[in-house]
Amino acid sequence: MNPNVWLFRPLPHGTNQMKYFLDNNRVAVGYPVGENLENALTSHISSLLVKNKMSEGYNNLLAVVKPDIIKINDFLVVPDDNKKDIYICQVMSNYIYEAALDVNEEGSGFPHQRAVKWFFNKEPLVRLELPEQLRASLRYPGAIADLSKHYDVIIELVKGESVEGRSSLEEKALQIIEQYLDSEDPMLRLRAAEIILNKK
Repeated sequence: MNPNVWLFRPLPHGTNQMKYFLDNNRVAVGYPVGENLENALTSHISSLLVKNKMSEGYNNLLAVVKPDIIKINDFLVVPDDNKKDIYICQVMSNYIYEAALDVNEEGSGFPHQRAVKWFFNKEPLVRLELPEQLRASLRYPGAIADLSKHYDVIIELVKGESVEGRSSLEEKALQIIEQYLDSEDPMLRLRAAEIILNKK
C-alpha cells in the first residue's frame, strides 16, 4: 500500500514556524494543553481541548498524536506562509512531545511533533511551477488535509531523492534490475542500465 500525502501548514499556535521545522527536521501542531498525549484516549484529548477552548483543533491534533492517521513514511506538503515556497518531507517518526514548547504564548505552544526528512536539501519548490491540480488543493484553508489523490505527482516530484517505504513490488523489481547489471549477458546489462537511466 502506498504512503498517504498530507497538506501540513507551518503555523502551529498561530505563528509561522517554517524555520523551526527545517532547522529541527520536525513538523508540529499547536494546542498546548500541558500534557504528553502519547497514550491519551481520544476522549481525554477532546476534553483537554474543550477545557482550553481549542476544540476546533481536535482532528489536527489527533492526526499528529495517533500513529494510524499520519503514518511513518507518509509525505507532507508544507506550503510556507509567503504563498510562494512549497516544501516536501517524509514522516520518520510517530508522535514526539516537546515539553519545553507546551506553553500558551506567541512564538511557542507547539509541543506535538513528528520527525521528518526534508527533500531537495531543504530547498523550496516554487508554488507556481507545481501542477495546477496540486496548487488547487493547497488552497484548502485548514492546517492538515489528505492530499493522497496527488500521490503520483508527489512521487514524480521527489523522483531521484531517497524515499522510504517503497512498495514491496517496487523493491523486488529494483533488486532484479540490479542483478541484471551483473549479468554475463551484455544485452541484459544494457537493458538494466537503460531502465535505471530512464528512472532518473
